[in-house]
Amino acid sequence: MGTEKDILVKLLDEMPPDQVMEVLDFAAFVHARRGAKVRGGRRRVKLVPADRLRPLLGRVAWGGDAVSDSERLYDKLRCSAARSE
Repeated sequence: MGTEKDILVKLLDEMPPDQVMEVLDFAAFVHARRGAKVRGGRRRVKLVPADRLRPLLGRVAWGGDAVSDSERLYDKLRCSAARSE
């Protein structure tokens, strides 16, 4: 039996590409959770303290139409960005 890395590479070789991407996403998540910046993969993960998320509270109500809520939020942000230019 090989090392853990050898076993992981063998398992990855046997997986279809979409499952390999899932493993890559999970590995990037675990890496980012330790506070390191992720440089590979499809996404960059940036951790922030919970206090920085507080301004988002109350922006979208639960139980509504998620599509119209997100469009309204996007329009509001776009209008405020246009005013600040």
